[in-house]
Amino acid sequence: MKNKVLIFSILLTALPVSGTANAANLDFRSSFGSEKNLFSFKQGARTVRFNLDIYVNGWSINCARTRAVVWGVDLSPDLLGVPPVSKVYIINLDKRKIINHYTITRGPFSAAFSADHKTVIVDDYVVDQDSGEVVNMTYYTKLDVENCPSFPGKTAN
Repeated sequence: MKNKVLIFSILLTALPVSGTANAANLDFRSSFGSEKNLFSFKQGARTVRFNLDIYVNGWSINCARTRAVVWGVDLSPDLLGVPPVSKVYIINLDKRKIINHYTITRGPFSAAFSADHKTVIVDDYVVDQDSGEVVNMTYYTKLDVENCPSFPGKTAN
């Protein structure tokens, strides 16, 4: 009986430690936000900033907080026009690096990451998360999107 009580006590003391570790991992990247042409997030005590050549007006973060899609109106004077040109950035949050970007003439209005963690759907475009390249259009592809509880800064649009 004493062995069972000892094992039960060990299990109970281990639960808060494991819960705290998981909570710390979720908070590792947080406080996603933007100001004019800047996209940023907190990583521990450090703030990571990306100066972009767009006026940021939306973004989406995947559930694992490893990738971001950030979009906005292109600030390049060469691409001014009607409709305004938007630029979409795919960012690797783990490496704190811009993977790629592409331009579009409408939107984007939303982004959703695939459940298999390989692609992200940006309006009608299917984009590879590793290369940032547009690989297909949504009407040619059937994708399941990831599903997780929302967190502060997961999306802005």
